[in-house]
Amino acid sequence: MIRNVDAPTVAHVRAASAATSTIPTHILDDARQLVSPLGSIDHALTTSRYQSPLRYPGAKSSLAPVIARILDAAKASRTVPEINLLVEPFAGGASASLRLVGQGIVDRVLLADVDPLVTAFWQVAAADTEALIDRMHDEWTRYVKPGGATGVQRWDYWRSWMPAANAKPTMIRLGLAMQCLFLNRTTFSGILHGKAGPIGGRKQESPYGIGCRWNPESIAERLRYVGHLYGTGRLVDVWRKDWRQTLADVPEYYPHLIPSRVVAYLDPPYIEKASHLYRASFDPRGGYGGDEVGKSKPNDHMLHMQLAEYLRTKAQFRWLLSYDNNPLLTGSPWLYAQARMTPSAEDRETLGVRSWAMTKRLVTMRYTASGKTGKRSADELLITTLPPSTVPVDDQLRELA
Repeated sequence: MIRNVDAPTVAHVRAASAATSTIPTHILDDARQLVSPLGSIDHALTTSRYQSPLRYPGAKSSLAPVIARILDAAKASRTVPEINLLVEPFAGGASASLRLVGQGIVDRVLLADVDPLVTAFWQVAAADTEALIDRMHDEWTRYVKPGGATGVQRWDYWRSWMPAANAKPTMIRLGLAMQCLFLNRTTFSGILHGKAGPIGGRKQESPYGIGCRWNPESIAERLRYVGHLYGTGRLVDVWRKDWRQTLADVPEYYPHLIPSRVVAYLDPPYIEKASHLYRASFDPRGGYGGDEVGKSKPNDHMLHMQLAEYLRTKAQFRWLLSYDNNPLLTGSPWLYAQARMTPSAEDRETLGVRSWAMTKRLVTMRYTASGKTGKRSADELLITTLPPSTVPVDDQLRELA
């Protein structure tokens, strides 16, 4: 997703996984149990246009106000009196979650991602904020600010960097977080795949050099915002887990919120472009397969179908899903053509899965999916199991034809 290196060694995979499974430092007891009331957030970035320290392809910050409308409307019903926790299993840049918790639409957020670099970044940003800020300023001063060959050489260093197998977990985590931040801020369009190079090219002949997306003061402010959310219990944890494990584990950690006080917001990779935009896509092995390296993996369409099947049949709490508007999504019975969830009798009894209706809406968005074309308008598909009577329908949230 963020990483752009050759396949890592098994030792590196295991070290990275062990170092980034969850936030290793203190977990606030009241945040984990979600029992204490929260006041408003006192931070300047709650109303800022940009809150995430990461640049992300197809970032959903502009979709956050629409999601806020849907969640607010649901909270006005007796079925969903309040949303104590928003879970984002494809965290990525987490722009929607940061905005929703900052505005008080949801009480708290839990981030999860399958990519060790992404999870290491969010964990360090949350729990070891100042250490990451210090490293960020050091990288800027010594390598990025001078520009030219110095910045490109440092880009090559981070592109191929791997932690030593015997390094301390804290140093592995900090290194992975810095690798993620450096490459994200200096790679073309923030899209880190095999063909993406440093901003400005290797010869740095463009008027936009490798450091043009690196404003150290702005990045530091956003990192401190993440630390503030964690310190005040709004960001409760960061998990290095795939979407399936995340959705299955939430009821184990927060059973008192099931089924209607927790909502998952899922923004999976695009149907067609995932392999071009994200290194790991959302395959749990995703290039970090350890002992699985070399074994056959399901194609992206199969992975989308697996996600759809889980959401349709096994999800124990309400969810909201955003996708590019590919006709396969609402046309295929293997995806989201149905009008309702269809859990088995066993899952109804053992897991308490409901047969919620699935409401579908189209939203016209302007977003950047490729640095070559800039921003363009496209329809975004939203599907949710929130109460159908509460989901708005108007010029902004349109019914499917």
